[in-house]
Amino acid sequence: MTSKHVSIAIVGGGPRGLSVLERICGLSPIHWDSLSIHLIDPNHPGPGAHHPSQPSHLLMNTVAGQVTMFRTGDSKAAGQPISGPSLAEWAGVPENTYLPRSVLGRYLAHSYRILRRQAPDTIRIHEHRATAQTLRALRDRSWVLNLSDGAIVAADFVFLTTGHGTNHPTTEDQSVQQFVADHHRANPRLRYIRNCYPLQKLDTIEPGARVAVRGMGLSAIDAVASLTVGRGGRFVPGSDGELTYRPSGDEPRIHVYSRSGRIFSPRAVNQKTPADVYRPSFLTADELRNLRLTNGRLDFESHLLPLLRADLRTAAESVGGISDLREVESVLRRPEPGRPRMLGEYQSALVDFLGTDERRAAEGNLRNPVKAAADALRDLRDELRRAVEHRGLTPASHQRFCQVYAPMMNAVAAGPPASRSLEWRALFGSGILRLGAGPGATARLDPDSAEFVLESALQSSPSTRCDVLVGASVDPFLPEQDTSPLTRSLLSAGHARPFANGWFRPGGFDIDTAGRLIDANGSVVPNICALGHITEGPHYFTNMLPAPGIDSRITADAAAAVQAMVDHLLRPQRPPQHSTTAAGPSALTERQA
Repeated sequence: MTSKHVSIAIVGGGPRGLSVLERICGLSPIHWDSLSIHLIDPNHPGPGAHHPSQPSHLLMNTVAGQVTMFRTGDSKAAGQPISGPSLAEWAGVPENTYLPRSVLGRYLAHSYRILRRQAPDTIRIHEHRATAQTLRALRDRSWVLNLSDGAIVAADFVFLTTGHGTNHPTTEDQSVQQFVADHHRANPRLRYIRNCYPLQKLDTIEPGARVAVRGMGLSAIDAVASLTVGRGGRFVPGSDGELTYRPSGDEPRIHVYSRSGRIFSPRAVNQKTPADVYRPSFLTADELRNLRLTNGRLDFESHLLPLLRADLRTAAESVGGISDLREVESVLRRPEPGRPRMLGEYQSALVDFLGTDERRAAEGNLRNPVKAAADALRDLRDELRRAVEHRGLTPASHQRFCQVYAPMMNAVAAGPPASRSLEWRALFGSGILRLGAGPGATARLDPDSAEFVLESALQSSPSTRCDVLVGASVDPFLPEQDTSPLTRSLLSAGHARPFANGWFRPGGFDIDTAGRLIDANGSVVPNICALGHITEGPHYFTNMLPAPGIDSRITADAAAAVQAMVDHLLRPQRPPQHSTTAAGPSALTERQA
């Protein structure tokens, strides 16, 4: 193989694309003498969704010392690792700093420059500032990609690392949009923003408008920040450590709500190094193996949840005495609905929870039992992945895991810095921010008043009326609903299919354990791998970055995919059955380079 020129396409230049690039650069020139890498992304390689120009009030929810794009210390790293700084080292900040996401974007751009500079001489990297529109198979089993700028790229192997996308509006979305169109004259402020990203869409909301923000997690934090400090408001610290919000006068009136009624849980002060990972005593690989031998596919609630709760208790007990085990176990318990209450009571309960959880967070993840348990939950993601990925659960249990437990665990273990909790309490105190409805909240369309009406069956007080409805969430990757032409091309040609666990379709492309696509006939596509958000479905919790000095799921995914590429390209190929007019990848690639 060393005499052959190889052409590789990486579609998507964000962190997942960088991880693949790093693995390829680390292996070369072990397997080839000449290699072209075509990095296809409409923006500068590196940042992905973390655009360097976004406002500084949009923060990361991981401390800087736990992020790197370089794999020093990764025991599974093959080849020669490319060295580079962690985010904290590059930014020159203490490791426990929560940096703006714009700084992360600049770090990722810098990481790309390091990878490009240290790439072996055998590699040529071609940047294409465009999107891939279609992908077509040639008779010699290579691929041709047509790009949005008219360029053509041919490749022996393709990596799909496209990150977050956008779905077509659902039937419900279309009904809401039609409601807005039909009643905009009666209420000129009436507007539906299905997805708050990009956040610039929120700039169209008028000051004083009544805004319903659907969600109380990380995306809601972004939306609320954009509508408050993003409009000139500011937080003023007091001598007691509390904050007061000083409005600018340009804010709307914001009402947050969610079906679950659960609000984000602030992240504890970090007292751990990246290597201080909780090791399970109950949810172990051996126990999972035994459960599978006995039961086949598992049920999360009956087989796994008791083990997970036992590990959380163990993590909590390791940091000191626990006055109430139920408090720790509540990390994974849905709130009891109880009797209907007034809306003000629900809001007071949320504010009280934020204040209580701030105090827990201030004690740290090695001192507070509840926060130690929450951090252990974050550490146990790899064990959860082994249990649930690639149809590890029954379809019914997988559905319940995705709809109930995964969001619950995200709220507990992947929350924002505690400063966000302080800010939201100040916003609630100012009246700029309010709870729109209690648990089980829905938004009803009222044609008589041309308003959105937030209400809940568990709420005994009057409903909340709003002019604007904002969806505070990121679209899941649902291949059949995705707006990307490339996704349509892959599905229509049968090169890919949506992942399904029996009758349940959680989203994502169907892939094998190396990340290779499964086609419409159920066969492995040997030279296309998908990584990251577009595999959320067969995989669990793909939205993360590597940490310094430890094995990382991101680099493990990249290693498996790059190894699949090496295995494919080293495998003796049967003579291609192509016509004299079929062009191979080398001819097309060099013509477009």
